[in-house]
Amino acid sequence: MKFLKSPQFLLGFVLLAATSCENETAEPNLRSEIGYGELNTNESYSTQFLDQSGNSTVDLTEGTISLSMFQSMDNYIKSSVSTNSRIDQSLLSNLFNNTGSSFTQIEVKGGLFNASDLVNSEVSISERVAPSRSQAEILATQAYFESLFEEIDANSLSINEEASINQAGKLGSYLLNDKGIEVAQVIQKSLLGAFQLDYIGNVLLNAGLNADNFTLVSDKNYTQLEHNWDLAYGTLTLNPIYLEGFSDTEKGSVSEFGAGAYIWEYNKSGYAKIYPAFLKGRAAIVNNDLAEMENQALIIRQEFEKSIANAALGYLGKWRSSTTEDKRAHAIGEALGFIYSLRFASTYQADANFSDSVIAALINSENGFWDIDAAKINAAEAAIKSKFNL
Repeated sequence: MKFLKSPQFLLGFVLLAATSCENETAEPNLRSEIGYGELNTNESYSTQFLDQSGNSTVDLTEGTISLSMFQSMDNYIKSSVSTNSRIDQSLLSNLFNNTGSSFTQIEVKGGLFNASDLVNSEVSISERVAPSRSQAEILATQAYFESLFEEIDANSLSINEEASINQAGKLGSYLLNDKGIEVAQVIQKSLLGAFQLDYIGNVLLNAGLNADNFTLVSDKNYTQLEHNWDLAYGTLTLNPIYLEGFSDTEKGSVSEFGAGAYIWEYNKSGYAKIYPAFLKGRAAIVNNDLAEMENQALIIRQEFEKSIANAALGYLGKWRSSTTEDKRAHAIGEALGFIYSLRFASTYQADANFSDSVIAALINSENGFWDIDAAKINAAEAAIKSKFNL
């Protein structure tokens, strides 16, 4: 499988809009109209959007490939920590950039693809971090993750030591740096924002909504606008029906990874809106009902962002409720990654200055995690609640 590389793709779908928007009212729709009442949240996403011959107009492969890369990379880090093995910076960097046939060296997760599928695609996580930002910010974000890979490699050399002030090592089952920070959690939760939230919310479901919707992409069965929406869905979940069987209190029979899981866990008031919004927004694209498409995109973006903010609050609260230092350190590692991700919560007008200031107040002291007290937790919670009206 070969896919379009991200930088050219991101430029392409924005530029395509320049000519198409002028003629929106003059050109006929490509598809038969879909009644919004015909959509079924108990049916697969892909099977509800068909051409006149009954063929699906949905291709989720590119999105789900990138999500499988993220899950596989995360699994490599977690499995290395659990087996007291070194975490190789070079391998992490290659996984991030999809270079060096790196996915053949680890266990591929997600169940939809094998290592060659990932290696032979032209997708990489690195090309999809902070894509809504300036080139300088993209490079800075990529460098941020590369620095975390270097740090966790160095920490893993002390994996058989006990972590303490100024000493990297393990505390309980968690690998910490010399400031008591669980870098594995910072990496994962930061990618929820830099990769999933920014690419889905600020690119595909924002700038990407200006793409052409009157002509099929060459040799494909979808328009660029249809595909942008489908890419967003595939980058959120590997499942045909997002959160199938989940209730407020119980997980369904399928598993979700990354942001798809945390939207359910930390946004109980809004998680059930996401799949219907994806369906209705996709139908609105078929109907060329751009106002409704934008309404549904905004629902997805806001509920996504709210879940990240609630998760940050949830893990700050777990620092307070945990009774052992290892659990407190674990909670803070997760919280820091989620707080970093808040810089991509654009509908709530959060930015890097906001998230960096909250992080600095928490851990920019001589001993990092070991210096955190209730006053610092309270201040971080207050800042997030104020910004997100929680």
